[in-house]
Amino acid sequence: MGSLLSRLLASRPMAGAGPTMVVKDLVLIGGGHSHVIVLKSFAMKPMPGVRLTLVTRDVHTPYSGMLPGFVAGHYTYDDCHIDLRPLAELTNARLLHCCASGLDLVNRSVTLADGRPPIRYDVLSIDIGITPLQSVEGARELTFPVKPIDSFTKRWDALRSRILSLAPGSSVRVVAVGGGAGGVELLLAMQHRLQQDCLKSHVDASFVLVTRGELLPTHNARVRSILRRILRERGVQVIDAAVVAVRRRRGEGGRVQGSPEGVVSSRSSNWESGVEGGPPLEGSGFTQEWLVQEAHGVVVHGGVLVLEGGEEVEFDECVWCTQGGAASWLSQTGLALDNAGFIRVGDTLESISHKGVFAVGDIHSSDIYPRPKAGVFAVRQGMPLAENLRRALMEHPLKPFKPQSTFLSLISTGDKYAVFSRGSLAFEDGLMWTLKDRIDRAFMRQFSQLPAMPSPPAPTIPVAHTAGPEALLALKSLPMRCGGCGSKVGSSLLARVLSRLAALPSRPPGRPEILLGLDSPDDGAVMEIPPDRMGGNQKPVIVQTVDFFPLLPRRPLHLRPHRCSPCAERLLRDGG
Repeated sequence: MGSLLSRLLASRPMAGAGPTMVVKDLVLIGGGHSHVIVLKSFAMKPMPGVRLTLVTRDVHTPYSGMLPGFVAGHYTYDDCHIDLRPLAELTNARLLHCCASGLDLVNRSVTLADGRPPIRYDVLSIDIGITPLQSVEGARELTFPVKPIDSFTKRWDALRSRILSLAPGSSVRVVAVGGGAGGVELLLAMQHRLQQDCLKSHVDASFVLVTRGELLPTHNARVRSILRRILRERGVQVIDAAVVAVRRRRGEGGRVQGSPEGVVSSRSSNWESGVEGGPPLEGSGFTQEWLVQEAHGVVVHGGVLVLEGGEEVEFDECVWCTQGGAASWLSQTGLALDNAGFIRVGDTLESISHKGVFAVGDIHSSDIYPRPKAGVFAVRQGMPLAENLRRALMEHPLKPFKPQSTFLSLISTGDKYAVFSRGSLAFEDGLMWTLKDRIDRAFMRQFSQLPAMPSPPAPTIPVAHTAGPEALLALKSLPMRCGGCGSKVGSSLLARVLSRLAALPSRPPGRPEILLGLDSPDDGAVMEIPPDRMGGNQKPVIVQTVDFFPLLPRRPLHLRPHRCSPCAERLLRDGG
């Protein structure tokens, strides 16, 4: 009762939804595709009594289906990113621009990485995508990962800037590691854009795709054949190889000769001194054991990929497009995870170990319906997730969701051309790009052209019935509160209170330490601290005030400077 009542007292009317009180908290961690659809669902059909909170690292969430088109130059940043702020406002959701770092499943709260107080939840959903697996020695310093996608655009702009800064007549070699649909699409998009850039700056660019095993293994043989032909026609070298080890390029300071100055390992300057570790160099006296690591068929080492059989592939820029992993903090939560660290869920998208906790998108793992980690599945999970979140808040039985076993893929090839892939079907044509463009733009319009929501009459709060009779009693006992001018006490109420104080002595008997009290009624007081409490003969005073604003916005920490400012002014006015 105490926890619920505290939320009721701390709540305020939700803009655009009529006056209502918070009975239950729904928290969404991550701004992925599924959660964007959930936000839109709750905007179109609010749940009175439910406070929705979105915790997200980035307020602009990218749509992965349009990322290759953005790289190729066909879309602007705004075309392929969803601004979560207007969507959160439409939903009356609190938007916390920070990362989650842990869960307290016993007390049902989310720990935030920036030191803010934990966020309480009744129902929780996690859609945080995946993180790059760059465990290979040298990969973190000399390559840049595609995942997480929400920060890829900055890395891509930096790569283009490095290449554009090359002197005329220079050459650059761009390598992509990963032969899935994402790696192939991205390399062809980069080639399309960079060849235009290099043509203007008179720089020669070459492109290599390194993959372990079959190219596009989740697609049919016809699709693989088409894309191998396109890669060959575009002059992209495809290397199929499993990998064994990594070796830094010797004598080059961690940089391939002729590569941009920006592509230098942060550890290269300390190789020969034995600091930070590295390969044993002849004549250097370096004796530290050389760690040989393997991951995803390629090992990166200072501008050289070392492949199976000892073949070396030099690069100036290397993009890491291999499968990512789960966030490390999930391993400390107590949630049931699979062997790769992803959250295991049942057919309702709810955690198999904890009720009221859901996971979707790339971060979830289904034992019943295993599927590839692709954006199409995250989009399809959006509406079933929204429905089950509502049911969980109302404590109703959840609905099972069965994802499709086959799905449509439209794989773009850099220019305005695409390959159609679904099951055993395969087509290629410029019309396939037009179809993909229409589908992607239609999806994005759902979140860029938001409707104006009228203010409905004051709603009832059916979710309160699930919280028990105490909640209903608390709701009935809460009158409508008026903040008055400036959100302080209204002038008439203030006058009545002060009139009662007029009959009291200005300085209560036995309280000589009160120097400024009711003899000069104000929202500040001055009191002297008795010497015996301070020691010595000093007589310091305390100036106190209650001149602050009550909680107005839904982000209490953002209000701190505004609440402190009037207090500070009052203290200074009273001589503090």
